[in-house]
Amino acid sequence: MSENLYDVEKGKEYIVTETPDVKLLSSIGIFKGVKIKKENTYRFGGPVSVSLSTRKIAIGKDIAEKIRVKGAL
Repeated sequence: MSENLYDVEKGKEYIVTETPDVKLLSSIGIFKGVKIKKENTYRFGGPVSVSLSTRKIAIGKDIAEKIRVKGAL
């Protein structure tokens, strides 16, 4: 069962199962099968902060809601 990145619990690792067709995502390393850690969701509809290996990236709510993830084992 996959959920959108915006709504999942912070502080946990997830595997990306689906991404929207936004070329910027693949160029920053977010694509199907990659492991990410959700760091924080900012209030009032703000962005989501995620970690990808050694990088931290903020993703806007509209795109984060279209990224589907499942819990990493």
